[in-house]
Amino acid sequence: LTVRSVGIGEIAVRAPQVRLIDVAAPTSDTFTGHLIADLARASGATVFDIETVTRDARSVAQALASAAGDLIIVIGGTGAGRADATADVLAARGALIAHNIALQPGRTAAIGRLDAVPIIALPGAPDQAFAAFLALVQPTIDRLSGRSARRQTVMALERKISSTVGLAEIVLLKQEQDRWAPLAIGDFSLDAIRMADAWLAIPGGSEGWAAGTPVGAFVFDDPR
Repeated sequence: LTVRSVGIGEIAVRAPQVRLIDVAAPTSDTFTGHLIADLARASGATVFDIETVTRDARSVAQALASAAGDLIIVIGGTGAGRADATADVLAARGALIAHNIALQPGRTAAIGRLDAVPIIALPGAPDQAFAAFLALVQPTIDRLSGRSARRQTVMALERKISSTVGLAEIVLLKQEQDRWAPLAIGDFSLDAIRMADAWLAIPGGSEGWAAGTPVGAFVFDDPR
């Protein structure tokens, strides 16, 4: 409305350019890569073709070396197994800022940079990647695009939510009339992801909230 009042009908909105590197799962499943690409586009980013690489350190390093954009997202290879090389490569080729963060789901996510370009490495499991995207990637895309803070919708909890102190836990919610009903916390099924209307993060210092407590949640597909 403010823009229209001064006679400007349209304004350009910057769409951050995102490079997505999918570190192939042993089963060659690309579901998580396509899920994250769709989420990034829905958040306002321009996503280039998904580059799929094998799990060895050399392949991951080569993919990072040739990647360019405003943000690089790596999917997979963030665990502690012998075939998980993403964090080690990031530490060797760029800067590893954080790994194994106190976030559930998404504990093996990593944050780093390559020169001035931020890199976020997500776990390969769909629910882990989904939660880490909400907590880490979406705010980064918002900041790169100059978007204002996302609006929270405040309603009372239908049921109690319990949380583990020391972990920030992502909660999926479904709206039931004028209340938020918890669908899943800590571990998500694909059905819970599909059914969810909104999400929130319980801070690491909280044990959760009692039923009836007003809480703010981020509504999916809310353009504001």
